[in-house]
Amino acid sequence: MPDAAQVNRSLGTIRTELEFLTSSGVLSPPQLQSIQAQLPQPNGQPSQCIDPRYAQGQQQFNPSQIAQQAQDPNNPAHPNNPKHHEWAKKLGSKFGNAALWGAGATFGSDMVNDAMNKF
Repeated sequence: MPDAAQVNRSLGTIRTELEFLTSSGVLSPPQLQSIQAQLPQPNGQPSQCIDPRYAQGQQQFNPSQIAQQAQDPNNPAHPNNPKHHEWAKKLGSKFGNAALWGAGATFGSDMVNDAMNKF
């Protein structure tokens, strides 16, 4: 678990950057409020708010829930469960997809920014 001071410093940086994006016109005030409502509290407590646009029928990743499931031998998350390999492969695939999507989004953003800077 990270140090509380590190968490607070990171959250402060994120909030400052979001305020800059809002004052620059990149984010609208409602977008800022939505994002800030989803950030953890300064004491490190996770936010209970999930923007409904991003939670439509999808389960949110909850590490503590997975840790609890891993204690139940009947759950595929448990290492001794016969279906654990299949479960882990599926989870790894989801993380891989997320990483590829993030890399693609970053690449696309960099391309747009480079093109805009040339004009």
